This record gives sequence, structure tokens and C-alpha cells, in this order.
Amino acid sequence: MGEQSKEDVLPVIRLTVRLNKPVEDVWEILTNPLLMIQWLGNEITADVKLGGTIRFMGRNAPTIPEMADYWEIKRLKDKRAILCSWRIMGVDTLFVLRLTKADGGSILEVKHGAVPREARNLYLPEHWNVMFANLKSVLELGEAALRFDYSNYRPLSTTRYDPTDLRLSVRINTPPQLPFDAFSNPEKLSHFIRADKPKVDLRYAGIFTWWAEGKGPVVFTKVEQDRELEFSWVYLDEKETRVNIRFDPVDNSTVVTLHHYGFEKPEDVIGYRIGWSSMLAELKLVCELGESGVTRLADWT
Repeated sequence: MGEQSKEDVLPVIRLTVRLNKPVEDVWEILTNPLLMIQWLGNEITADVKLGGTIRFMGRNAPTIPEMADYWEIKRLKDKRAILCSWRIMGVDTLFVLRLTKADGGSILEVKHGAVPREARNLYLPEHWNVMFANLKSVLELGEAALRFDYSNYRPLSTTRYDPTDLRLSVRINTPPQLPFDAFSNPEKLSHFIRADKPKVDLRYAGIFTWWAEGKGPVVFTKVEQDRELEFSWVYLDEKETRVNIRFDPVDNSTVVTLHHYGFEKPEDVIGYRIGWSSMLAELKLVCELGESGVTRLADWT
């Protein structure tokens, strides 16, 4: 295909994740199919060599008709970097995974560029966010944080029969007080929602703002200490919706369940489903490790 102009493509996606594991361990989870099934897909075939492919399949694999189920390896530097192509919206896009040593561990970076502008509503930055959060969780906690379900993910072909709300849950191996505090403490919120100065007035009708007016939470509509939060949500010209979050103790852990409801159209839910998944995955990392380690240096926002 011909070279695309800058007007035809979206800005480069760029994320990093800090890992408290040596480069050798991270390289293994990036290239060993038996380990990749824990964060990339439910069935993996990988021929890790120049010209080889990494194919991912199953309900938790990041593939839909608009996102191919394989990466083709274009360049390879052992334990340092992999350059791959990923067919998005019928176009072969390029991304590089680069691994560097850091104090006490390593840094993994992805740069994914030349993605067609028509792919904006696929929310690729959020998908990379979920993959990186799960990779870190597998390496440092021994389990994935939150596997996204792609089996019914149709961002460009919703129907009127699709749901106009979403429910997601994540299990966090701490008492409820910790995830509740992470969601209601302005200093801790910034660790997984990337807000510089969130405002939290933890009471009924109290102000709850992450970014700016008209871009997210508005006020609390329910506050039950360590058990439940609910708040109104307004984003640009969307109709006001509600977000309910429950913190239910189960054995020695907490199941955090998020219900976002009140949407008018099924297509309005799509971006929130992957967006909330990435936030909840990072919430688990923050609560169990003290930080998510994931940093977005550039995306499409």
C-alpha cells in the first residue's frame, strides 16, 4: 500500500511499564508462548525469528475483524527489541517493543505508529494499557490483573440490541479499605487515572472531579465507607450517566465491581468498556504493589 500522509494517520501511541524483574525474565514472557497465554491470548503460536509470526487467539486475545490475530516480526534484537507489523483496519502498522535495564529491574516501552485515522474508535492505546498491566501483574503477582473479553467486542458494528450499560469486576488481594481509599483519595487516584489535581469531597453531593468540568465524574450520589461509591458522570456532549462501584469482601480479598449505566446508545458504551478495564487492571497493581508502573507518554486523547 502507498505511504500514508500525516493527515491520514493518528498520533503515535507510546507507553512504558516499569517491571521489578530482570531483562531476561521480561524477554521470556514476551517471547515464550507458554508464558504469553497469561497476558496476550488463550492460545499462542510463536516463531520468534526474523520474518516469523506471533499469533494470538481466544476470547482474551486482542483481535477482532479490524485488528489482525498475528504480529509479523520485521526486526529482532535478542533481549533488547522486537519490531513487528500489526494489520489494523486493513493497513500494516508498525510497533516496536523495546526493553532496557533499570535500577532493580527493567523498562518495557511500546511505540505504535502510522495507525489509520479510521481506527480511532478501536481505542488501541487502552488495549496496550491492558496488555502492559496484565504483563506486569503476571510477572510480579503471578496472575493477570483483568483479562479483556474480545468475544463480543464490536466497536464499529454495534446494533440496537447491544447493552447500554457495562459491568466489570476485578479481584484485589487486599481488604476493601485499600481499593476504596485508592478511588477516593486524591493522592492515590493519580496513580491509575492520570489526573494531576483530582478533587474529592467524600460525602453525598460532594464534588468529585478527575480532569476538568464536563470530562468525567461530577458529584457523589452515594457514599458508604469501604463498601460503595456512586457518582454522576458527564463527558462532553454525552448524556449524564452514573458509575457505581462496590467493594465486596471475599475471603481475604475484595471484589471490586463497577457498573456504568444510563447510556442512550450502545455505541456510547464501547470506549468505556476498554477504558474502565485498563483502570481496574491498574487499580489492582496500585493496591497490591503500591504502583501501577504503567505510564502513557503519548496516545490519542
